[in-house]
Amino acid sequence: MMIIHSIYRLILVSVSAALLFGCSTEIDNWSYPTSTVSGQFLYKGQPMQLMGTASDATGSNMLQLHQTGEGWVQGFVKVFTKDDGSFTVNTFDGDYYLNLTPGRGPWQPNTDTLRFSLNKTAENLNFEVTPYFWISNYAGTYTDSVFTASFNLEKIVASAALERVVIQLGTTAIVDNVSKTYEQSFTTLAPGSNTIKLDLKTLTSGQKANLKKTGFLFARVGVKTRNVTDLIYSQTTRL
Repeated sequence: MMIIHSIYRLILVSVSAALLFGCSTEIDNWSYPTSTVSGQFLYKGQPMQLMGTASDATGSNMLQLHQTGEGWVQGFVKVFTKDDGSFTVNTFDGDYYLNLTPGRGPWQPNTDTLRFSLNKTAENLNFEVTPYFWISNYAGTYTDSVFTASFNLEKIVASAALERVVIQLGTTAIVDNVSKTYEQSFTTLAPGSNTIKLDLKTLTSGQKANLKKTGFLFARVGVKTRNVTDLIYSQTTRL
């Protein structure tokens, strides 16, 4: 029995090594892709302010890039956005299409597909979407440890229900639902002109210590629609 088990283990190791080196050789023969695909999420031509934190673990990609035609590769490439709704991805020349990731984004479901042929660059592959809510005329100020945000909150989709508006603080320029360090919610706001405040003097000593870790502090306003995962945001304000 010991001899059989030893032979079995030897076969597994040999096969695994062959697969590993075979795959490594094949991968090494591929050069890094240098062609680029880029675009932006827009609402009536205006950039959408979105989550800028990219995470494979949480599946936060808003887009999927699929290859078609000769030499196509099964599956898709996850495409993540920056906080201003723009995106860029490197890939190889060929025929592709982009579609929205189902269930992601603070907008109405959209089945639009952008098809294109990539030869070095494919630019302005923009997605016009309809957000549930929209923030306009935003202004953020910071005086005597009090952050004040003024904005107009517009309800775009009649059936949408407002869950909450939040002020999120972070210690880097990327502030969103994932990278925030502190959040304060406002659940009684309504569409129209709004002003909300956050007094940092009211925070606990532990919360203040967390916000001092990098020596920088940033704030952003987010709007959460009921039963929708992703928030729509304002621009980020450095305090």
